[in-house]
Amino acid sequence: MKAFNRRAALAAACITALMGSTAMAQAPAAWPTKPVRIWVPSPAGTAPDIVARVMGDKLSKAWGQPVIIENRPGAGGMIGLGAIKSGTQDDHTFAMVPASVITLSPYMYKTAQVDVVKDFVPVALVAEGPMMMAVSASSPANSLADVMAMAKKDGEKFVVTSPLMYSVPHLAGEVLGKAAGIPMRAVPYANSGAAIAAVMNNDAQIIIDGIPPIEPMVKGGKLKAIAVFSEARLANRPQIATVAETYPGMVINGWFGIIAPKGTSNAAIERMNRDVVAAARTPELTERFDTFGVYAKGLSPAQFGKYWNDDLVRWEKVLKDIGAKPQQ
Repeated sequence: MKAFNRRAALAAACITALMGSTAMAQAPAAWPTKPVRIWVPSPAGTAPDIVARVMGDKLSKAWGQPVIIENRPGAGGMIGLGAIKSGTQDDHTFAMVPASVITLSPYMYKTAQVDVVKDFVPVALVAEGPMMMAVSASSPANSLADVMAMAKKDGEKFVVTSPLMYSVPHLAGEVLGKAAGIPMRAVPYANSGAAIAAVMNNDAQIIIDGIPPIEPMVKGGKLKAIAVFSEARLANRPQIATVAETYPGMVINGWFGIIAPKGTSNAAIERMNRDVVAAARTPELTERFDTFGVYAKGLSPAQFGKYWNDDLVRWEKVLKDIGAKPQQ
C-alpha cells in the first residue's frame, strides 16, 4: 500500500509540475496560425475517433483553420503517443485519448518509450460516458437484482463479457463482482461486436461496455439494457436503473480527453480548452454526443489533471487487486 501511495503522490506531483511549466511558454496571440493536428491512438471508426472528428469539425469552423485527425493505434495507444512525443512540438499538435490509454496503459505497458504522466499535460476533458450492462433479449433477467441472483446461483457458468482484457468495461465487471461478493467469470473478447455476439449466442450472460455499441442492439430488440454505471439516471434514458441504486457510489465512466505534449504553451492549452468546452456545450454537439451516450464535461486543464490522476490511481489499484500483469 505504501508503494501505491507513493505512485499516487508521484502522479499528482508530475501533473502539477507539468502544468506549471507550461505557463513559461507563450503562444502567438492569433493561435492557431496553421492547421491543428489531433492524433487519435485508436483505429478509425472507434468512439475516440468519432468524437475527435465531430469536435474537430466544430473547431475548424470556429478557427478558420483545418483540424487534421490522424489515427495511430497499437500497444494500448502507446505507439501513437510515442509518435507525438518524438515529433515536432509546435503548439498545434494534440491527442484525443480514451480513458484507458492514459489510465490503464501506463500500468500495462511499462516498457513503452513514453511516460504519459511525464511527457504529456492535460488540456480538456471532452466528454464522459457511463458503462452499461445488458443481457440477451431472451434472458429471464430484467433487473440488476435478477442478474446478480443468476450469477450467485450459476457460479463459473455465469460469464461476464466485455471488449478487451483490462479495459474499463472489463474492470467494471471486476469491481461489481467484488462489491457484490459474487465472483463472476470474466471473458473479454477482442472487440465490442464479438462481445455482443457472445451474449446473443448465450456464450456469455451479460455484457458490460459503453453505451454506443450496446444501445443500437437494445433498440433493435437483440439485447436488454439492465443498468448503467452513472451517478444518476440519464435524462434521455430514465427507464434504465443505475448500478449505484443497488451499490451506492459505484460510478464507472469511460471518457475522452485532449492532452498535449510537454512544452506546449499555456496560451495554446488555455485556448484549446476554452474552445473545446464551448463547442461541447452547443446544442448541436450536446445532441450529437447524447446519441453516443456521452456527456460534455466543462473542466479547466487543472481540473482535468486531477480527474485524470484520480482515475489513474483508482484503476492501478484495481489492476493490482486482480493480479493484472504488465504486458510489456
